[in-house]
Amino acid sequence: MQLRRLTLSALIVISATAAAQNRVAADVEVKTVMDGKVTTQKSQVFCTATGDRTQVFEGNPSYYAITNLQGEFNAYFPASNEVFTDRKDDYSSKDDVFYLFLSGKSDDMGLSSFGYRLSGSVMEDGLLKRTYVPEKGSAAKGVSKVEIVLENYLPIYIGYYNEKGVLASKTYLSSYARYKGVMLPCRTTSIAYTAKKDSTVTRTLYSNIRVDGNEPMFRFRIPDNARTIKAPKTQK
Repeated sequence: MQLRRLTLSALIVISATAAAQNRVAADVEVKTVMDGKVTTQKSQVFCTATGDRTQVFEGNPSYYAITNLQGEFNAYFPASNEVFTDRKDDYSSKDDVFYLFLSGKSDDMGLSSFGYRLSGSVMEDGLLKRTYVPEKGSAAKGVSKVEIVLENYLPIYIGYYNEKGVLASKTYLSSYARYKGVMLPCRTTSIAYTAKKDSTVTRTLYSNIRVDGNEPMFRFRIPDNARTIKAPKTQK
């Protein structure tokens, strides 16, 4: 199983309001349907406005997935006091739902951070539809354009199109609620299409959301005596 975040999400947050919100914690349930099989994974996430994120995964073994905007990743296994360390762009928290909201980057779902630029926008039936395309020389690969739809300034849909202009994946954001001045989606549903004309559906539910709490996990640090391992463990 890939030790990764869950992740994807966002809203336009008035900068003055967003700046006042520094931390979000929540319970997370991710249910994935792929090849006719359903898997469910539960965790708790603790994310800051600076992109530092700790996610506590339940399972055997349980572990803490710790990452930041630079993609510096640590998987810490408390039962054995072991840690796996790596660094990849895929591990970056740049596209984390809570980071995008807290940092005020949700108006473009963080696309500007990944080398996209706005190419057009239009209002249709009360919905604001924006189209983004990769900048020349950007790291965005295999994508011709991205479409974002906002309702009442809240993003409710994002779709990625491959190089042939075919829809490759889409995500719906819903069940918005206000927490201490910031609107957050409590549900996302992602559909990724495969070459076999099949799809993988991932539903993520956020509950028990706490904003600007003083929870110990925001101060968690991996023990200095943790033993480094060369490969991450696989959950059973």
